[in-house]
Amino acid sequence: MNPVRTATVLTHRRPSETRPAIDALIEIARRVGATLYVDPDETRKHRLEHGLGLEVDVQGRIDVDICFALGGDGTILTALRRYAGTGVPVFAVNFGEIGFLATVDKEDAPRGFDRAFAGDFEVLTLPGIAVSGAGGEWLAINDVSMHRQPGNRVADLAYAVGADEIGRVRCDGLVVATPAGSTGYNLANGGPVMAWGVAGFVVSFIAPHSLTA
Repeated sequence: MNPVRTATVLTHRRPSETRPAIDALIEIARRVGATLYVDPDETRKHRLEHGLGLEVDVQGRIDVDICFALGGDGTILTALRRYAGTGVPVFAVNFGEIGFLATVDKEDAPRGFDRAFAGDFEVLTLPGIAVSGAGGEWLAINDVSMHRQPGNRVADLAYAVGADEIGRVRCDGLVVATPAGSTGYNLANGGPVMAWGVAGFVVSFIAPHSLTA
């Protein structure tokens, strides 16, 4: 990858935890001649002021070389959704509990930032799930679950790839997961784990009914 010249950052709700990492990002950006662009929410959260290597209160989705996400999986997913389909990689530092989606742990953040700005990283492409319905359209990075309405009969669901129907299942619902999301709801539902890098999805059914009257 080419050296990074423009970057942005998203953080979780506890600025006291991530502020040292923000300061490290600004210092490294200044040292290598790059610029860190920060949106109004992050500007207020960390009380940042415009200066060398730092542009604050930037509106809208920022066109940059890389996005740094400092937080747990929720923050990382927000960054991934924001930059989905743009080609902008997300470099995630775990400041949460599990950090399954994180690139590095917070203790290794400064060294990780140095390598990121130098372009010394590999981009892993993650598939997403596009969902459309009467209420609009959404993009899921981890998983999508569909459930029958409470009080209704068991759902009779057909599933297909393209125009080819694969089968039908009577159940209470289903979970569709990406490889990154396969260790979440899907695994708890008895579905298999998929390795990162696999270009596919996993479908697991919620309380499938195998008996007929």
